[in-house]
Amino acid sequence: MKNEAGTAFKIIATLSFVYVASNFFRSSTAVIAPNIMEDLALSHEQLGIVGGIFFIAFALFQVPVGIFLDRYGPKKTICGLMLISVFGSFGFALASNFMELSAARFFIGVGCAPVLMGSLVIISRWLPAHRFAFYASLIVGLGGLGNIFSTIPTALLTDYAGWRNVFWVAGGFTAISLVFGFLIIKDAPAGHPFHDRKVENIKDTLRGVLGIIKDREFQYAFAINLIIYAVVMTIVGLWGAHFLHDIYGLDLTERGSILLWMILAMIGGSIGYGYLDGIFKSRKRLVITAALLTVVILLILAVIPVVSVWMVSALLILLCCVGSYGVLIMSHGRAIFPEHLLGRGIATLNTAVFLGVFLMQAMGGFIIGQFVEDDGSAPLIAYRVLFLSIAVILFISVLIFSKSKDSKSVQKKPPLPQEAPS
Repeated sequence: MKNEAGTAFKIIATLSFVYVASNFFRSSTAVIAPNIMEDLALSHEQLGIVGGIFFIAFALFQVPVGIFLDRYGPKKTICGLMLISVFGSFGFALASNFMELSAARFFIGVGCAPVLMGSLVIISRWLPAHRFAFYASLIVGLGGLGNIFSTIPTALLTDYAGWRNVFWVAGGFTAISLVFGFLIIKDAPAGHPFHDRKVENIKDTLRGVLGIIKDREFQYAFAINLIIYAVVMTIVGLWGAHFLHDIYGLDLTERGSILLWMILAMIGGSIGYGYLDGIFKSRKRLVITAALLTVVILLILAVIPVVSVWMVSALLILLCCVGSYGVLIMSHGRAIFPEHLLGRGIATLNTAVFLGVFLMQAMGGFIIGQFVEDDGSAPLIAYRVLFLSIAVILFISVLIFSKSKDSKSVQKKPPLPQEAPS
């Protein structure tokens, strides 16, 4: 037990350090979005694209990342691709228009694409399977410090030095984290089958991906994974700051303070669900319960009138806590994929996460853009429609996921029939 604790600490501390940078970039435009819009004269629709293109880059590169993880290992994949995000961050700091911002943020997304999936592959090989959800939730939770840095610290640095310098600092931090990752990360313990694996040819590699996509349990998990993180990140990562600015008149620092508490709630929620996964006998029921509670909170936000700042803040914070159950779906994926497809399996499943965020953030820009007023702000009805739309989409995804098997009953699932082991 002592050896497990020591190994877990070393692995989780290192991976979390790298993951901090990735998490910062995900929500880095939230609190400073109005500043970027004003400086570069962006429309709401353009801001939605800039915010979401990071996630479409993530989605597009998840399948290649999965292939790299199985073929080359997490260490080379994480450190090699993450270097791209360093240059993307510097490019964002230098951008002078919408196209340059979008291109830089796309490269940031490409670079960050392997971090979480590579981390999950590593802990699945170094640490006990029955503790996977808990250890995964620790990485997600500790990596959430990056989200925290994107709130008040980013607001203060923006006030002091401008939003461009935020991304110069972020690029430098990312480079430092990569040095630590390269020196400490190890793909698997000695004697693990990973070290004796046979390198598949391209045909077998793609056959494995196709087998994953055709698997019915994967499809059910993909449907809800498309929505879970998108719900929270659409609010905390982009449109929540606009909501607080347009409806409650909060300034940069005030918005940053509330977003900080929302992100702390996300961290607490992720760790909490990782703990609950070890207590509940049914992972499926836990996922459905969390999703339905999230739907209820969204419906409340959609119908309530303008209330006190503390009341609406409490609802937003509660939404972030209850809605941070994505770690359960990653545990579901770990259970249904065999070892030789592990990297491709969870990375392909993770495609849904970032594709969903891109689509939902862009949807938010389209919805709010239909109601925008002459002064550039949006009325309450715009945000009502946004909250209601998200609630309906999440409910539909729950109905689809309800057809799946409980992943705790398929923990020893054999290789997918579409992929014959090499």
